[in-house]
Amino acid sequence: MPYVQGLVWAIILFVLPLPLIQTLANGLPAIYNQEALAIQVGSIAYVWFLASIYLSTRPKWLDRLIGLPSIYFIHGMLSIFAIGLAYLHKSGTQSTGLIKLTGDWAFDLFIGLMLYSLIFMAGGLTNHIPLLAQIKRTLEHLFKHELSVWLHRLNLLAVVLVFIHVQLISYITSIHPYMWLFNGYSLLTLVLYVGNKIRLAYYVPNGKLTQRHQLADNFYEFTVQLRHPGRLKVQAGDYLFINFPQVPQLKERHPFSVVNNVGTDGKIVLAIRGDGDFTRQIQTLPLSTKVTIDGSYGRFDQLIQDHPDVPLVLIGGGSGVVPMLALIDAYPERPITLYYSAHRQSQLIYLTELQTLAAERANFTLYAQEGRFQPTEQLTQLTQPKASVYLISGPYQLGNSWQHALWERQIPRNQIYYEEFSW
Repeated sequence: MPYVQGLVWAIILFVLPLPLIQTLANGLPAIYNQEALAIQVGSIAYVWFLASIYLSTRPKWLDRLIGLPSIYFIHGMLSIFAIGLAYLHKSGTQSTGLIKLTGDWAFDLFIGLMLYSLIFMAGGLTNHIPLLAQIKRTLEHLFKHELSVWLHRLNLLAVVLVFIHVQLISYITSIHPYMWLFNGYSLLTLVLYVGNKIRLAYYVPNGKLTQRHQLADNFYEFTVQLRHPGRLKVQAGDYLFINFPQVPQLKERHPFSVVNNVGTDGKIVLAIRGDGDFTRQIQTLPLSTKVTIDGSYGRFDQLIQDHPDVPLVLIGGGSGVVPMLALIDAYPERPITLYYSAHRQSQLIYLTELQTLAAERANFTLYAQEGRFQPTEQLTQLTQPKASVYLISGPYQLGNSWQHALWERQIPRNQIYYEEFSW
């Protein structure tokens, strides 16, 4: 997977902008040679913004290759890189009138949205910077997730302003090969983005809420029955984006891991902790409420299939154990070791079921405790550490400590996959 991620980065950063760079270099009038570099970086920034928009559609084919958390990371970093190039473009070129106005408006929008997103929509960043995490916690009651999603969509307006900005520049529009590519890239992105919105609005599978069961305080298990089971294939360990289109406050999609190994009956079980407005309101929904589902996403099952017949080591923290339950059910023939931890004993929600399973299956070993494991110590218990696949799900601190311990033991990186909660 690291190789594939590097390839994705290389294609976006270098391959996609290359045709525009070449046609712009061949067609730019000599009078603008002093501004040529600044003009080129502006063109590159636009391509990167378009790529970022496409990544925001959560392309499933790319998710199976590198994982949705990595897609979101590339989406965020690519936008920051593009804003950096946009600044160089703005500083190195001269313009007036509507050309300047549209460019300035777009740049100001990008800057404002970037600062907002760094706090409210970049979970990986707030995990690393305590000050940002504190600011986010303080302001979260004012800026709900739904508001953040809608504000984030203002990036589309900024890109439209850039498109208009370029159409107003006569010496650029006179370079016909460049404009064919520029307009073609823009049209393709528009078609893909609008097509995805139409798919989500009219063509995603739907079902209804059939059961609700309280597992612990503020933690519920929900069962959804698909209307057409054959329309959705859910691999073990996957997660889904769900919403409730008939409930005003629950129309934005949120991701949740699937508890069960979904069969042909179309029954999907989700375990959801009430951490926010969306998840708390779900707890009060009446049965038979309509649910729409976008999915499925995840790389756990794909990684297992890429390494047939090897032992599995599963690490789940708190509700991060949820996808592991489906994997344990889906692969009864595999030797499996599960490390399951939570801050408090009461948060080990599936402990009894797992203890029963460990007593019944000789090839399933369970380690469960209150508080964190020490990964370095736990790895000494494994008989085949370098021949195992390691799947991790849970908070950042858990994933970070286990990954570093595995890297220190020189476990190949293509045998490790961490699915972080905050993207």
